[in-house]
Formats: sequence, C-alpha cells, structure tokens
Amino acid sequence: MSRRAAFVYHDILSRHVLREDHVMVPTRLRYTYELLESYGAFQRPNAVLVEPRQAAEEEILTSHTREYGAYGFSDHGDNPVYSGMYEASCWSTGGSLLAAEMVHKGEVDVAFNCAGGLHHAMPGRASGFCIFNDPVVAIKYLLDQGQRVVYVDIDAHHGDGVQHAFYDTDQVMTISLHQSGTYLFPGTGFVNEMGAGSGLGYSVNVPLYPYTNDELICGSSIRQ
Repeated sequence: MSRRAAFVYHDILSRHVLREDHVMVPTRLRYTYELLESYGAFQRPNAVLVEPRQAAEEEILTSHTREYGAYGFSDHGDNPVYSGMYEASCWSTGGSLLAAEMVHKGEVDVAFNCAGGLHHAMPGRASGFCIFNDPVVAIKYLLDQGQRVVYVDIDAHHGDGVQHAFYDTDQVMTISLHQSGTYLFPGTGFVNEMGAGSGLGYSVNVPLYPYTNDELICGSSIRQ
C-alpha cells in the first residue's frame, strides 16, 4: 500500500518580508509549492494538499514564555521586527502542529510543512531567523498525546533550540547531523552534549567538517 502524504501550504506563508536584504526569503516556499505542483505531486491519489492553521496563543505558550514578546527582537541582525511577524510565526507553527495532528490521528503517514523547522528559537528569545520553535511546539503536542518522539535534524546548523527543550527528558531523543559548531552558528552540537538527568544519552550529535558529503559519511554501499 502506498504511503499517504500531506503537504501543508498556503500562499499566506510566503507573504511576509523580514527585511529586503535578509537571506531568509519567504518566497522560496512558494517556489517549492510551484515546483511540486508542476511535477503533479498533488494529483497523486495518495497525496493531499492542506492549508495550515494559525497556532493559538496557548499552544505557543507550551514552549515560549509570556515575557518573550518584551525582548529578543530588533530592527537589525538575524531577527528583525517586521510587519505581521507574530501572525506569520503563528501560521508556520500552526502548519507544523497540523502536520503532527494528521500523522498522530492516522489521517496520513507522513506530512511536510515547508514553512517549519525553525529550530533555533529559545523559550524567551528569537535566534537564527527563528521566532517560534515550531518543532518543539509540535513535539510537545505529541507528548501530550502519549507519544514518545525521535527528532532527526539534518540542517547544516545544529538544532540547539530543540535540544535545549528536551535535554533532560527520556521522552524525546534528538539526533542532529550538522556542520560542526567550531565552524558554524550556533556554536553548539558537540558529541559531549549527550543530555542530562533522565535525558542522558537521548541527545545525539554528529558534528561534521565543512563540505562533508554522503561518500565521506557512509560510503556508496550504505547509500545504495
């Protein structure tokens, strides 16, 4: 049986602009959608295109402090204040929550929110272009449903915000393959960061040298 897949997208995810010269360009999300559409991905019988919802305040507060809005933003640097910032962040976080809900309820086998993965945000501050940490919010939803979670992060940057959220619990294992913090933001994710308390051993980091490729990691036999 073919695996059922959901793609979470609406053009509202692509409308905000952090700053004209900012490297995080939201229109890339529209390009992703249009590319998949051109391939006929959403016409397949086992695929569904769903619109995101906005995360509610109480859902955001499962992972962020009430005082968060009082600081942590600026009109320059990685995390500039921009018009509609809160609403845009709620849309991207709500998209990941919807994806988690659909998989948990058995509506689909896999779900992809192309606006998600903002893994640097901390409970009380923005970081690395990330306002709200949608992976943490989605994982906490799954924990509330009685699930245990393995979180796998293959971004070039270490998923420090997600590791921070679950560093001392055995209910979530975080696995991150990333360019070493010796060379790249956020400067964390070393092999000795293994968790604490009941979470010891549940934080797994694989820091890699710059320009590491598949061949260097696993060889052709494993890749095939």
